[in-house]
Amino acid sequence: MRKLTLTGKNVEEILTIFEEDMNIKKGEYDYLVIDKGSSGFLGFLSRDAVVEVTIKKEYYERKLKEFLENVVRCFDEGISVEVFSKNNRVFIAKIKGEGIGKIIGKHGKGLGALQHIATIFLNRLSDIKITVIIDAGDYREKRKELIKNIVVNAVEKLRNGAKKIELDPMFSFERRLVHEFLKRYPDVFSYSEGVEPYRYVVIERRGKNDSFQTRKSRTYNNR
Repeated sequence: MRKLTLTGKNVEEILTIFEEDMNIKKGEYDYLVIDKGSSGFLGFLSRDAVVEVTIKKEYYERKLKEFLENVVRCFDEGISVEVFSKNNRVFIAKIKGEGIGKIIGKHGKGLGALQHIATIFLNRLSDIKITVIIDAGDYREKRKELIKNIVVNAVEKLRNGAKKIELDPMFSFERRLVHEFLKRYPDVFSYSEGVEPYRYVVIERRGKNDSFQTRKSRTYNNR
């Protein structure tokens, strides 16, 4: 996830300084000795040791867990955090406890803000783009069912004569769910409009003369 080339007097010194500076533990990184270095002869022809270090996902899991625990403790000491990763790019955090309602916030805005901040935090530690997904009390699964019902109701209104339906502003993962659910209905199409955090989904009924090229131009904005 992140590779560093480090130099020093010897391998042991390099790794000791690296662990202290990065607050990283053994087992959270791998290393490859490029050059063991040499003290030379009588101080001449000395050569620094060179080590290539690769930081593993275990480091990022721990750092994310610590970060979130520090935040949620401000709401309730009884809240717990569990973090795991699907791969080196997607990290999932599950928050549990009686006080999670304060974290979720109205319409999930608190949870969305926490996820945004956590994503920025973790990406500053990595060389590749990392996605952080935070769920609290299965909120996302419940929200998924709600969005599915919203889509069904919107399609029904369009079929009953409405020309266009504009949904309330949603987070990006919610808008993706809307677009995904609507693929089941060939007589409608959707696209997103607006600027974050007020970006929303528009659903329209597909016209008889709606060509493939027209549909294609509308789908570029499905985010």
